[in-house]
Formats: sequence, C-alpha cells, structure tokens
Amino acid sequence: MRRMEEASTSLSRDDFDLSSQLRLARQQKNPECYDASGFYNSFMLRMGFVNTFHEQKKQLAKGFQFFLQQSTRPAIEHGIAPSSSIFLDLREVTIRDVLRKVNHIHANCVLLLEVIHEPYRQIGTNFLAQDENRDCIMVALYNYVATDEDPKDLFPVGMRFALLTPYMKNSQDDRSKNLMLRCDNPQCIVPYDDEEYVWKRITYIVDDNPSELREKGNQAFTNGNLKSAINYYNRALEHPSIDEDKNREDKIACLSNRAEVNLREERWEEAINDAKDVLLMQKDHAKGKFRLARGLSRSDQSKEALKLSQELLSQGSQDSCSVQRFVTECTRLASEEGGTYNYDGMRKAARTTREKIPFHADFTSPLIAVGVNIQCPSGVSYRGCKALVDIQEGTLVMASKALAFRERDTSEMRVEYNTYETTMEKNSGIHLVEQIVRKVWKCPSFGKKLYSLDAGDYLEDIQPHDLNKINLPRIRAILNSNSFAQVNESHLLSLQWKKFQQTMKAGVSIPESESETDFTDLTNGSGLWLNPSMINHSCSPNCTWSQIGDHMFITTTKAIKKDEELCILYASLYDTTFEERKECFAKWVKPNVGFECACDHCQLLRTNNILRKLTAEVEKAYSQAAQIVTLQGVKMAAAAESILPSQRRRFIFDQFSHLPLRLQHTAIAKLHVLEGSVLKSQKEAALASYKRAAEIGYEVRGTGTFEYLTDMWRIVGAAMACDQRDLALTSLETIWNHREFQSLPSEDKRDAFKELTLKYSLPWWLDEPDFGRQKRMEKLISNVLSMQHGKKSKIPRNK
Repeated sequence: MRRMEEASTSLSRDDFDLSSQLRLARQQKNPECYDASGFYNSFMLRMGFVNTFHEQKKQLAKGFQFFLQQSTRPAIEHGIAPSSSIFLDLREVTIRDVLRKVNHIHANCVLLLEVIHEPYRQIGTNFLAQDENRDCIMVALYNYVATDEDPKDLFPVGMRFALLTPYMKNSQDDRSKNLMLRCDNPQCIVPYDDEEYVWKRITYIVDDNPSELREKGNQAFTNGNLKSAINYYNRALEHPSIDEDKNREDKIACLSNRAEVNLREERWEEAINDAKDVLLMQKDHAKGKFRLARGLSRSDQSKEALKLSQELLSQGSQDSCSVQRFVTECTRLASEEGGTYNYDGMRKAARTTREKIPFHADFTSPLIAVGVNIQCPSGVSYRGCKALVDIQEGTLVMASKALAFRERDTSEMRVEYNTYETTMEKNSGIHLVEQIVRKVWKCPSFGKKLYSLDAGDYLEDIQPHDLNKINLPRIRAILNSNSFAQVNESHLLSLQWKKFQQTMKAGVSIPESESETDFTDLTNGSGLWLNPSMINHSCSPNCTWSQIGDHMFITTTKAIKKDEELCILYASLYDTTFEERKECFAKWVKPNVGFECACDHCQLLRTNNILRKLTAEVEKAYSQAAQIVTLQGVKMAAAAESILPSQRRRFIFDQFSHLPLRLQHTAIAKLHVLEGSVLKSQKEAALASYKRAAEIGYEVRGTGTFEYLTDMWRIVGAAMACDQRDLALTSLETIWNHREFQSLPSEDKRDAFKELTLKYSLPWWLDEPDFGRQKRMEKLISNVLSMQHGKKSKIPRNK
C-alpha cells in the first residue's frame, strides 16, 4: 500500500490522461461514438485506483487541475432534461456503462455520483466524482454555478447527485485528450441525500414534522444556503400532516419564507403565488403582503405593488423605513411603466454602480403592437412591430430590461465586434448563455418569454410542455439571431466628444487608428432584450435604439403612419455599402444563414443593375475622396473633382432625379456633399447641395444617427458663409435639442456642444483658419446656449 501511495504522488502527465492510450487508435477530432471502456479499465488497474481509498483519488484530481484543457462549447451538448414525472422510468447506469459509448447522450438514463474531491473553477466547474462501484471520473459542469457563487458550497465533498441523460466526451473533442463527464444543462443535475429522500422512489422519508423542517430551512436560510432552505420548506409543505390545524402556523411561515427565497432567486411568479397563498390563509400577514408587493413590482405590476405597500404603511408596519423606501421605488417603477424615466439619474447610477445595475421597469407604448404578423408586398409574412395610430417623431415606444447582459469591460477589449454585426463572439457569448440557462433553471416560467423569440436556423418546434425546460441548442440559436452588439451608432456623439477631449489633453492631433477611447462611461454592452428583438431591420429605419446600463430604449426618428412597420438599423448606412450590408445580412446567424433586407431601397437595387452600379460608384468615390483628404491633405473639392468629374456627377444625378428622396438614399446624399465641396466658392449653390444632402438623409434615417448631426453642422457652416445667420441659428437650436446632446452628462453638455460645433461646422465655412470668423461662430453658439427653452426646429427644406 505504501508503494501505491508513493506512486500516486509522482504521476506523470500521461498517467493523468485517461485517454493517453487512444493515441494508438484513429486520431479523429469529430465526435464519433466509440467504446473507451477498455482503456479506462487498463488505466484504473495500472494506477491501482479501482476500489481503493479516497486519498489516492484526490491525488488524481490534483493532476487534472494542472493538465485538464476543455473547450467552451462541445460538438454535442445536453438536450432537454427528462420530466420529473418520468424519473422512475430512467435506467440506472454506471461510469463504465457510459464509457462504452463516448460522445453519445445516454437518453432515459441516470448516473448516480458522489463528489470525492473539492471542485475548482476554470470556465466551468470541475471536480472528481465516483459512482457506486467506486470508479471515478472528472465531471465538468457549465451554467450551474454562478460567477458570484463558490462551487465548494454547492458541491462539497461527499455530496451525492443524479446526472440525468449523461454523456462522456474528450476534452476539446480530441481523442488524444482527457475523458470527462460533461453537463451543460443544470436541470440534468439532481442533488439528493439518502437522509432526505430515496432516489429510486423520489419520495421523502417522513422522519420530521413540519415544524422541525421549517427550523432547518430557517437555519439554512440564515447560513445563506438558499437551495437547502427551499428544499426544507418544500418538504415541510409536502408533509402529510401540513394541512392539520396544529400545523397551520408552520404552513403560513413556510409559504412566506419560501416566497422570500424565491424573491432572492428572482423567481417572481413563484414568489407571488406563495405570497398570495399566505394572504388567503391570513389576510393581514404583513410579511406576506410585503413579499407579494415586491414580486409584483418586478413583474410589471408596480401600481398594485404600490397600493399594497401603502396599505402596509397605513397599518403601521414594524419595518416602516423599508416599506417607505419601497413605496418610493414603486412610485418610480409605476411612472416608468407609463413611459416616464429619469434618464439623468439612470445614467449616473449606471456610471457609478458597476456591480449591481439598478432595476427599472419595462415599457411598451399603447401606440404600437409587438410581435404581430407583417405582410410584405411580395407575399412573404414575418413577425414584427407596427404602429396602431400615427406616431410623432421623437416618441419613446419601447423600453426593456435585458434578459441577459454582459457589460463591456475595458480589461476585455480583446473581444472584438464588427461595427455593424450583432453576432456574438464565442468568448463573450458564453456569459450570455450561462445567464439565460440559469434564468430558465431558476424561473421555468421565463422560458415562455425566451422561446417566443426567433431561433434562426433552429427549425425544431418546441412543445408547450417543454417551455420550462433548458434547450441549449435553441438558446444559442436565439442569441445568434437576436443579441445586440456592444457599440451602437447612437453612441457616436459620446465617442466623438471623448476623442476630442483626449486630443485636447494630449495637445496634439491623435490619428483615428491610434486613439484609445475609454468606453467605461458609455455603459453599453452585449445582451439580449425581449421586445426590441421583435423589431426588424430596414435601410430606411424610423426608430433608433440606445442603452443606459442594461436598459434599452427605442425611440422614433421620424413620423410614423398607422400600420407602418417599426424598424431599426442593424448596420451603419454611412460606413457600409449596399454590397457590404447584403453580404453581412446573408450570414447574420452563421455562414449561409441570414436574411435579405426587404426595404424599398434594397429591392430597387436588387432589380435595377444600372442604379446598383451607380450607387457602388458613388460610394467608392466618396470613400476615396475622404482618404485623399486625410492622407494627402488635399482639399475635398480637388479630391472630388479628380475622382468624379462634374459631367459624371451630373449624369448620376439625372439617373436618380425621378426617385423619391428616400430611394435616392445615402449614396446620392454623399454625392450632394461632394458637389457642395466642389461648389464651395459659389456659396449659395454649395449651401443648396448641403441642404439637399440633409433632406435625403432625413428621409432615409430620420434623426437617429450621428450623420444627422453632421448634416446639420454642415448647413451651419455653409449658412454662415452665405451670411444667413437665422438659418445657422435655427440649425444650431435643432442640434442642441437633439436627444444625443441631451443624453450627455450635464457637466459635459455645453462644452461638447461648443467644441464639436466648431470642429464640424467651421470646415464648411472656412478654407483657412480665421480667428475673427471663429469668434462670430462662438458668439452664435453662446446665443443658443443662453436660450433656456429653445424650440426644436425641423430641417430647412427646399421647395
């Protein structure tokens, strides 16, 4: 025995590699099902670990800690867990049984295991476990242990659990690497204890009375073990004598305490139901009423919660301070449910409260319908959002808290996102998957909301009885189709202001490629939102989205007519071409799986080759002219004339002149900007071109993007060149009242308005620096800032 103990302390890497001898077999990385039991047996016998002591198995676990490598997503993963009603029909298997079919999900089977070494965390949670034959294997769990939980508390040594539908795989799906049991679905893990209940029968041993079980639950709650606490409360409430009169107080207490546990676990519906049962038995139960109010406040029923909390105050609740704070919170939430938000307060809290984002209520305007059938002229139908009545520009139509949210961390800037693509990167998406899985696990009713979202290429229908189950492939498909990326076009104003501040601080101009913007105050991130995911893309959008913390707001950017569909941008219009967007959308979910934009502009270019080629020509010319100006210091007029001569510009204008402005789209707006640059010496003609570019831009995307502001700044500069001070003043008022300026921190708002106006307006007025004229612009800016109630103006239009 001593020789075996000594040997166990000096094991090599190959000794710890359960599949090291598989190098003699075929080396394939595809997850074909194969039998590894022979290799496992020879390894276990060679190491002397079959039917021996726990200490020797702990040495094995230490070796795994050093050499285990694992992938974040296997080639196969757990499907839906078996229903609790069929547990009795599951066939019990052992580790050796599972080894006979590696890379195979053993459906309708259960593997009973015991933890024999304390767990540790890598990407998932890993620990060594043994079956009833005392054979051991590494177990890798995902989505079970939250980042703020200690796996040693959830899986202590000696804990027993049932692994439903087990499957075994090689690390990284490579047969030359370690074998492990992997579980991605928390609903496939069922902890049990012989002292609490018998697995085979799934029935509790009636050895305690409800009062004793309640006390045990209270003790577990005090110790912070919510899972054990709710287990004891469940056992007490299922006790045969719980409905006897002598146990009435125990039943009320268990229901009330279980409601509190459900609140802390964010199982709102379960908490509401328990609290309602308490009040049915004792209508003046203060804790039950307070817990019901808290559950309602998190379920978009803040008015009812406010009413209950006010009743508690009038009854003289013992904890009046907590109730009063809650009344204040409910008042705020009720206001938010009506569409009124304290944006400044939310931004301040989002910037300062990094760990716990404050809760805010959702809002859906009664002016719109969400998730309704939309019929295209081509006959194709799909789900979307539409206006029930005419809606004005600048109307908040939707506000939604994220179902899952991953805030961008400056320490994780290595995670890159395409500027116009929302598909999640692997290293960031895993956090969203974990959040979603844990929510379905903790609150099964959440699945009904989640699975209502489009699942892209996942074509398998979900059955009603599976809406409370964790379906990992479907969850991943939903995230791929609906998640929003970290950086949104509407944040460009904040980005530009930060870059300007960095430039001023450095005292030199910082090239765009070398500028490092601090994103921490943008409080945006990657996430999944329910109702906003129902809004489709259009290259002529009428809405825009913005974020504060994990809350997303959808606002109209132009007037919307009754029955018109609400749409947002999935891709930047100004920085991408038609062909680039087409390619991006074609692989939106994954290669060869995407969608085709159905807006009028895209349909026109798909059917008209001449206009499509002219559009591409203008977009290429504008990009080249901008590069020449940046790299060679050439004036925009000379660059534009050299790339796209006047005669060619006239021809292109003529080809698009018969189309409505929204169908002329961004390319012709850019062409008008080039035209204005060439005509800069003819001041009135240049101003007319810039105004036309702004009109086209407004018809295409309303007021929702940073390009809207640059259009207005261009008009300001050209108007000053033409001595049209009133037009410049009106345009500046429009800029100042724009939602993006009003969303900046109050201490930055005025400085940003002044400095960015000078930066983006003066080049369209002056060819060379002119201190006197700059002073005139600064005075105009001061006049706008001195107006306490400037009225929002619309874009000046030519008739």
